[in-house]
Amino acid sequence: MDKAFDPTQVEPRWRARWEELGVGHADASSDRPAFAIALPPPNVTAELHLGHAASFGVQDTLARWHRMLGDEVEWCPGTDHAAIATQNVIERQLAGEGVTKEEIGRAAFDARVVEWYASTGNRIYDQMKALGFTCDWARSRFTLDEPYVRAIRVVFKRLYDDGLIYRGPRIVNWCPRNLSAVSDEEVTWEEHEDTLVELRYPVEGGGSITVATVRPETMLGDTAVAVAPGDPRHRDLVGRTVILPLTGRRVPIIEDEAVEPEFGTGALKVTPGHDATDYEIGARHGLPVLTVISPEGRMDVPELPAFHGLDVVNARTAVTAALREAGVVMGERPYTHEVGHCDRCGEVLEPLVSAQWWVRMAELAAPALAAVEQGRIRFHPERYTASYVSWMRRIRDWCISRQLWLGHAIPVSTCANGHRFAWVDEPMSCPECGDASLTHDPDVLDTWFSSALWPFAIFGWPQDTADLRRFYPTRVLGTGRDIIFLWVARMIMMGLRFTGDIPFSDVLINSTIQAADGSRMSKSKGNGVDPLDMIASYGADAVRAWTAAVGTAGQDMRFDEKRIAAYRTFANKLWNVTRLLLVRLGSADASVIPAPPDVAPADLRVEDRWFLSKLAETVEGVGSAMEQFRFHDAIERLYHAVWDVYCDWYVELVKPRLGSDPTAAWTAVTGLDVLLRLLHPIMPFVTEECAAHLPAAAATLQRRDWPRPPGWWSAPDDAVDAVDELIALAGALRARRQEARVPPREVIEVTLGAGARLLPAADVVRLLEATPMLWARVVDTAPEQATPLRVVAAGAEATLHVATAASASDRAQLEAQRDRVAGRIEQVRGKLRTPGFTEKAPEHVVAGARAELAELEDQLASVERILGEEAA
Repeated sequence: MDKAFDPTQVEPRWRARWEELGVGHADASSDRPAFAIALPPPNVTAELHLGHAASFGVQDTLARWHRMLGDEVEWCPGTDHAAIATQNVIERQLAGEGVTKEEIGRAAFDARVVEWYASTGNRIYDQMKALGFTCDWARSRFTLDEPYVRAIRVVFKRLYDDGLIYRGPRIVNWCPRNLSAVSDEEVTWEEHEDTLVELRYPVEGGGSITVATVRPETMLGDTAVAVAPGDPRHRDLVGRTVILPLTGRRVPIIEDEAVEPEFGTGALKVTPGHDATDYEIGARHGLPVLTVISPEGRMDVPELPAFHGLDVVNARTAVTAALREAGVVMGERPYTHEVGHCDRCGEVLEPLVSAQWWVRMAELAAPALAAVEQGRIRFHPERYTASYVSWMRRIRDWCISRQLWLGHAIPVSTCANGHRFAWVDEPMSCPECGDASLTHDPDVLDTWFSSALWPFAIFGWPQDTADLRRFYPTRVLGTGRDIIFLWVARMIMMGLRFTGDIPFSDVLINSTIQAADGSRMSKSKGNGVDPLDMIASYGADAVRAWTAAVGTAGQDMRFDEKRIAAYRTFANKLWNVTRLLLVRLGSADASVIPAPPDVAPADLRVEDRWFLSKLAETVEGVGSAMEQFRFHDAIERLYHAVWDVYCDWYVELVKPRLGSDPTAAWTAVTGLDVLLRLLHPIMPFVTEECAAHLPAAAATLQRRDWPRPPGWWSAPDDAVDAVDELIALAGALRARRQEARVPPREVIEVTLGAGARLLPAADVVRLLEATPMLWARVVDTAPEQATPLRVVAAGAEATLHVATAASASDRAQLEAQRDRVAGRIEQVRGKLRTPGFTEKAPEHVVAGARAELAELEDQLASVERILGEEAA
């Protein structure tokens, strides 16, 4: 082994090895339990970002873990055609060439798209492989593949024939740049600094009513003024008529619950054609819908030539100026509010009434809501269940049509006789009258409609395939909270509707990765971080360990490069301890550690039994954390077990025995083997390379079983507990030595006090004198002419004797320790008195807090006893 771990040398070799061995390819005919994940399909033209790294890293950890558990794992990858994003890319390319898509025509545009997909199609897969992801690449899917397109048409036709898909005019989010409707869930809300303008509308017969708006240009399409029911300021005006300035149109004053009396003047101008809330008010009151803004985002008011054709921003200025001149502007003040933007192109969206295709959601939503409420589908963290349930209970019909050139064509045609019908195979004539003059619908489907079929369509549905029978339903869906409604809910609806079963049983919501300052990462801000840059700097294992630490923490996580660097150091620590064993146990030219002889439990020394008990705890804790999708707990436990327990304590304690004692060699090698297997799903490269040097190494750790320690490792053993206390005492002695400024490597003498002789004296002396960096010699009698410094830890006591003590007095140190321990006791007691902690925290965390409290109370009692003795 090289002196240091070099990811650039190790990673390419193991990527090739996994591919050669077919790691990731599932056998549908095997009799092992199935464990399937449908990879959320990233945009085919996208590049790996930190969100992908965190989400996909967790999924690969699950896949690797379940292979070691003995499951037949199918992690099916795929990509999405990304209609809006891809069309924007192509249109920008064309703009750079001085042409538009309309000028080159549909055929040439389609050819450009095909060329673009071909040039970028494997980019994100290559990046995923760089991180060591073991997807079933042979089963890769693309949402424009012919079988997938057919599945979409089958779903559409069935819903259409069942009366659940209809076409009609309703208000939508309209993108003036893409000239297309956009889903409610695809709106990015951004803060805008605008002006709130108060307008006085004259009331017919005398008087007036004042409204407040940030969009004065839309008053040209007002069809009512609404006030809150019972508002005393406007009670006498309800039922009367307003004469609109500039247009002279007469509109009623109505009452509606949607009006917020605290906002502005408490009176709302109602423009059903250009505001979603106003549209609903208009529907309740039967108001006419006027459209005064065109799909291109320009004013469409030919009867008012001063404003007709202006873009919205300039129209706002012009209309406000005209209203000022008319004397109806009563006030203007700065106003901060959120404005919807197209999340693909960034354009400000316009609410417009448009004829679109819709899905009736109530019938589809009911069973999908029940599946979650009954616990058949679980969200992790659990709090997202409430978000899902709330949205499903107030669900609205879904607009599934988009006015794009790219995407899945809506499979609907109309004949010359007016018969409209849906189809799966493109028709030659009308099935009702036989007319061959067909007009195909020009729109395409919302990308999320096609993605909703993902968990079953990727396995060949609607055909009854072996893959579908074997791997559907999938087990886990890993995704972000921002698409719970866009995608998760719709997959559940479609899965239940078309397969009769849920599409997955667990939904793992990944943390959102933010920039270091807490802001959203974006290319435009220049604060994005490329995971491949992190791999180049620190190695894939370090990035993957970081994704485990932050990916399922259940909250937004700020990016901190130092954490990735720390895991790079951790990988090197693992490498170094493997190399140490190779040197100590192998011959000078050996590349593999020879197999140490098996040992009986009775042969082991107390420190061996202590380490194996810690290892058994680690196996149980890591397994429990993985089962609960708490990968941050898993990596934290492994970090502690590898670095603190194994490297810093056990290996250091047994170094003197490694070359001569078979029990030490057996325990050290066995322990390293177990730790490598535990860590492998998270950090596969370094663990594979280290494991290759162990006895009887497998071709890959993916062919090894998940560790299952024998029961005797964790059997009750008072001596093992005593080692914990002795280690705590050794740590306290080391800290006290540093406080006393004893020169490095100068041997100090130590006498043992109460509680430090729970082990046989020979073991106590041997272990204390072997404690790393303590440089101590245990003596029975305190030396003369030395300063005694008493130490208490975990209920055990000892005194170190130094020639010169430059630290504070012994009593002052003990008093400081007493105060410090007493303060910590109150903190832990407070935590344990909190119901939210004891009821919701993992069992091992609560148990750890209780154990810490007991240890602190013992320590405090010992310190107080010593102080009392000294005072007497």
